[in-house]
Amino acid sequence: MTQKLDVFQSMWAMEQRRPDGKEYSPEEAVTMIAEAGYSGIDMVSTPDYAETRDQWIEVIKDTDLDVSFTAFCSETALLDPTIEAACRVREKVRYINLIPRTLYWDVDEAAMWMEKWIALGAAEGFPVYLETHRFSMTTDLLFTIRLANRMPELRLIADLSHVVTAQEWFFLPLTHEEETMVEHLLRRAESFQGRVASAEQIQLQLDFPQHQVWVDIFKGWWTKGLRWWRQRHGPDDSCVFLCELGPPSYAITGADGWELSDRWQDALTIKGWVEDIWQGLDGDATA
Repeated sequence: MTQKLDVFQSMWAMEQRRPDGKEYSPEEAVTMIAEAGYSGIDMVSTPDYAETRDQWIEVIKDTDLDVSFTAFCSETALLDPTIEAACRVREKVRYINLIPRTLYWDVDEAAMWMEKWIALGAAEGFPVYLETHRFSMTTDLLFTIRLANRMPELRLIADLSHVVTAQEWFFLPLTHEEETMVEHLLRRAESFQGRVASAEQIQLQLDFPQHQVWVDIFKGWWTKGLRWWRQRHGPDDSCVFLCELGPPSYAITGADGWELSDRWQDALTIKGWVEDIWQGLDGDATA
């Protein structure tokens, strides 16, 4: 076997929130995802999404799609429902993506909580990774790097859109120090999330000319991150890259409430970019 890239699509990203109210049923959405060649689906696992999550689980059970779970937690007990849901599709679960909705001043305290969350997942055989996300434990980049240094066993999910927007990196080109901080995250990333952002906007339209400078920056980061992932992993391992283009208000809308681009097609564009990057690394002597 050889190392494999598995591109996932987000359950949340399949929400439309259109002015006309049209939404996909779980059956329709899962069929679209499978037919588009995705390998799995990321499931939002919060109390307000519990019913929807459970509906999707029932549909996914009869498919070849794998799953990941995104859990927003502020204490250990809040991870239990996600673990219980994951146990219902145990053979399909790649990992639990943790977003701690709490801010810590002290790195040792944050590490203590992460160790508890990781242990809860490990008790059921599920890896628990920490996502870089705004308004969470990782909202500050320097704190996140300090935490990663404090916990050699910690593995990250690199959503760099949150990093760029949270740090408000307005001036381009980015400085050597800024690039070095991002690379610190990428070297610890166990999985990646696909969205292009700027200092002012969390989710940019991919084909707008004014956004191409950020498209190029993110493609470069994904290339580095995937290359370093391959260097760390064995020949039989698989890397998950999640396309996560959120519905409004993540997606920008016009005055009429309609999105400015086709988000489904944008996700497929990112999927194609990342697959090309991965294939290009096959010939990289350092990969």
